[in-house]
Parts: sequence; C-alpha cells; structure tokens
Amino acid sequence: ANFGITYLSDAGCGIVGGWDSNGNGSTNGNSNSVSIPVGNCTLTFSADQFDSGGQAYISCAQPIIGYINPKYVVVGVTYAPPGPQSNVTYTGTTSVGNTTTIANSFSNGVGFGVSVSAGISAWGQGGEITGSESTDYTQGSSDQYKTTISKSTSVAHFTTGTGDAFSPVNSDYDIIWLWLNPVVVLTYTPANGSNPASMQWNGYGYDPSDPSGRYQLDVYPVAVGWLNGDFGDDPSIDTILAREWVSGQTWPAGEGPGLTSADKANIIAADPLTNSSYSGSSNLDQFPYTTSDGRFTLMNGPNPLDYVQAGPGNGAGISTPYDLTQTNTQSFAQGTSHTFQQTFGLQEKFGGSLFGIGLTTTLNESDTLTWTHSFLNTLTTTTTLQKALNVTGPPCPAPWPGPCTPFYAGPGQFLVYQDNLYGTFMFYPSN
Repeated sequence: ANFGITYLSDAGCGIVGGWDSNGNGSTNGNSNSVSIPVGNCTLTFSADQFDSGGQAYISCAQPIIGYINPKYVVVGVTYAPPGPQSNVTYTGTTSVGNTTTIANSFSNGVGFGVSVSAGISAWGQGGEITGSESTDYTQGSSDQYKTTISKSTSVAHFTTGTGDAFSPVNSDYDIIWLWLNPVVVLTYTPANGSNPASMQWNGYGYDPSDPSGRYQLDVYPVAVGWLNGDFGDDPSIDTILAREWVSGQTWPAGEGPGLTSADKANIIAADPLTNSSYSGSSNLDQFPYTTSDGRFTLMNGPNPLDYVQAGPGNGAGISTPYDLTQTNTQSFAQGTSHTFQQTFGLQEKFGGSLFGIGLTTTLNESDTLTWTHSFLNTLTTTTTLQKALNVTGPPCPAPWPGPCTPFYAGPGQFLVYQDNLYGTFMFYPSN
C-alpha cells in the first residue's frame, strides 16, 4: 500500500516522532530514524540532514513452520464392564476421541490460534507433509484455541471386562488409548516491532518412522494395570512404550523418546476411577445426574445394568446385550477438563533454527507442553450404538440343586455414565 510519512524533528535534526497516514507511529526521542508498525512488518524511516528528505525500508517477520514430537497423545479412555466375559465395542460413531488445547503452554504475551484441516498426514524427516493421510482418524477446530481428534465410524475400540466374575469392580482393566507417533505442527511468527510473537497450531501429523505407524497413526490400547505395575511387567508392552524407533531428535537433559514413570502417571490420571478419593466420593455413589466436576453424566438407559449369578448347572453365566446411546451433555459438562504436562523432542533440523529458538523462548516452561482435554466437541448429537455392550454375570457350575460355589455376594447392579471428555461409557456399582 502507498502512504505518506509525517515526522517532527528538533533543531538538532533528530526525529522526535513519526506517523504514517493511518495515524500509526512512535516516538523515538532524538534519533535520525523512526520505526512504524505496518501489519506484521516494520517500516523504518531515516531522515537526511537538514530535513531534506530521507530513506525508508521495510522488514517483515516471516512465519516459520516446524514441528515438535510429543511422546504420546491420549486419544481416549474406555472402561471395563463388570466380569471377564463382558465387553463393550465402540463402532459406527465419530464421537470417541478428545478435544485439546495447548494454549496454556505459551506465555501471555504470545498470540495463539488454531487452524487445522480434517486430514492427519505423515510428516517426513525432511520437514515436509507427505501424501500418506490417515483414514482411521480425523481432526478439526472446535474453536480458535482447540483441536478435536476423532476416530472414524469404521474403527472399533473393543474393551473386555474385568478379570474376576466374583470381584467385578477393578479399574486396572480400563483401557487408555495412546497415540505413540504424534507430531504437533506449528507456525511461529517472531515478534516484530510492536507486534508480539505468535504461535499457530496447524493440527496433528504422524511420524512414519514408526514401523507400526508407517501408513497410519500408531494408536495402542494399554490396560491401566500394565501402566501402574499391578499386572506385573510385560516385556512386549515395555518395548512398544520405549519408542526405540525414534531418531534424529534432541531431548531435554534426562529425557528421551521412551515413556517414563512420570509419563505413565500422567497417562493413568486420565482415568479418574484410578484415584480412590474420586471413585469412592459422593460424586458417583449418590446417584447425581452429572458429577460436580462435569466429567460423568448418568445415562437415561440402560440403567441400571443387572449383574446376577446364574442358577445351578450354568457354568457360563447369564449374558445380556444392551444398546448404548451417546448424548449431547455440553450444557451439563461445561468446565470439565483434564490437564497434564509432558516434555517433547525437537527434530535436529529445527533444534538450532529460529523455529526451535522461538518455540522454547515463548513457552511458559522450557521443553514442556501443557495439554488440557475438555468436553468432547463431537458429542453434539444423539448416537445409538446397537448391541455395543454385553454383560455376563458370574457362573454357577455346581449341579442342581446347588448351592453355587463360590456364591456371588454383589454388587448386583451397575450404573452407566457417559465420560464427557472422551465420549465413552463408565460402569459404576450402585449397590
């Protein structure tokens, strides 16, 4: 655009102030130049001696696109129904996933925004998005600060029940779905004149260096019992969570690409039932419609679920199928969130570049991202999952007329709650 510059000078030929035709300007004191912001650029005017004119040049802050490598993304939590022969399947729905912001990772002086497309594409080692796009998961912007990732209707998340039919309440069997090759794509615009630095989240990509995620996201279901050690140690799971395929990345001192005990503790915390002070509180056992933190909402049906022992001679137990209905609970669940932090790796290409420097200098905590999961944005319509839940009660292999050995002492009913963060269902004993 063309515009004029007006400036004032004192008797010593120093510029006191300068303005453009739109009224933008600054006061630099007695100097031979003045800087004027023009959008994301800075116009600098230097006066000649005796006010005979001058020279002007413009410099612009160039956006720099780059990416960082978190160790994992919690895609969702699925809860184990009661009993080892029970199971729940999530298919035919896109309302299973998470809505996330990382805006709180950056200092208050840094502008933050989100701009994503539905596709999640591979992000190659050379810093370019490839043509290999995920068909299992999509993403979108729920507002200017948040990104929602959802599984496709064809992807089924299957979760079996708890391990003991006679002790059916056990959160160790809940499943946390971990995305193990995520890439967070960012555009950093440096500060320029009076314009502050800004960071734009361009959504997720995935790292095809992962042998298990070369053409898709590597989403791995892990039972809580393997993460907290209650199930002992499984070398195959340890190998997957070590992420030894990662190369060409720089990490903070004492950190690396593998999941640490601190990472596992953060992941477990995504399931509030693992916290005894939560699962045993009045949040759930006083039959509220929505818990006080907004996390769980009691479903209209099927409620309650019956969990009863079969009669003598039935060594398989009684199985009952149920439909499950996802419901828009946004008006009840506003404000619910789960926040945690994790370190990340920088590709060596960006480690010493302006992107890496700009990123780490604008973070609230160096080398750390703060993740906040909130109400799942896709839970806005009613979706019925046909025969998604199958509940099988305790068997009674003893011959007629019994008695059953062992004898099941309860609980005999369970309530079904919807998890408003991840779009899944939780099963809680009511008596």
